[in-house]
Amino acid sequence: MPGKVISIANMKGGVGKTTITVGLAHAFAGENAAAKAMRILVIDLDAQANASFWFCGDQKLTELIESGRTMDAFLEDAVVLNQKRSLSDYAHVLARASARGDLAVIPCSPELRLIEREMTYFLSERRASLKEVENVVAELLVSELGALKEKYDLIIFDTAPGISALTEAALRASDVVIVPTVPDFISNLGLEAFCRSVWWANHSGSELQRTPWVAANMVKDTKHHAAMLAEMRAESQAEDAGFKMFRIEIPCSEEIEEAGARVREAEGAAAAAFDPGASLLFAAFAKEIADIINVPAPLTEPR
Repeated sequence: MPGKVISIANMKGGVGKTTITVGLAHAFAGENAAAKAMRILVIDLDAQANASFWFCGDQKLTELIESGRTMDAFLEDAVVLNQKRSLSDYAHVLARASARGDLAVIPCSPELRLIEREMTYFLSERRASLKEVENVVAELLVSELGALKEKYDLIIFDTAPGISALTEAALRASDVVIVPTVPDFISNLGLEAFCRSVWWANHSGSELQRTPWVAANMVKDTKHHAAMLAEMRAESQAEDAGFKMFRIEIPCSEEIEEAGARVREAEGAAAAAFDPGASLLFAAFAKEIADIINVPAPLTEPR
């Protein structure tokens, strides 16, 4: 069965997209009730390259950038230079300390933003409209995903804040779009508008609107967060709701915040990303997602 595709997206930055990407990737690559070794691929579409650094570490990411094994290098080769390339060749398989599922990443570098601009200029010179630019990127990504979905059971896109041609393409290709949101007033500004803008093509090529799923993240034990959560959940249950909500609420946790620092010291994903408590939290989150997209759910209780 072809693999499934998830996008982690929000126009607002600072809502924890990369942390959720990392947590879910590790959770799905762990043990599951079906005793199946899941093959997980993370594709970093954010020029900040935080997910790339988290998974690879500074030294390995530098090597991959210098050897041209990044998402931006692929786009430059395939679109600007018109060279035949396979995106699967740009995947870096991570070293793992156990015999569980495989975990790989297609990293990016800060050059991704420049390459996106270069692609737009390049195609505009050929009288392509902005919509046509988006279609070129989307068609390329969908084409490459065909082969990747035969190789991996789950593909997770970590997208950049805002909406770019790359993010649009990822949303179109996804089976589910997850929108991490901090339950405060400022973070919720524009949430409904963003969720209603999430469109992607089905297998016949026609465009359908799908309802994205909001994940409450960095939740604090305050009256403001409690009130906003109640408001968001009520809105998600309305007849014309623009989004649904996961049951899980990811707390504002010092342990989760500092996980990136520990990975830095371990040079990437050689060490566990989170402590056992946080890992079980992300496993419970992954189980909700697994039920939606019909993939094996991670174990949510320690053995």
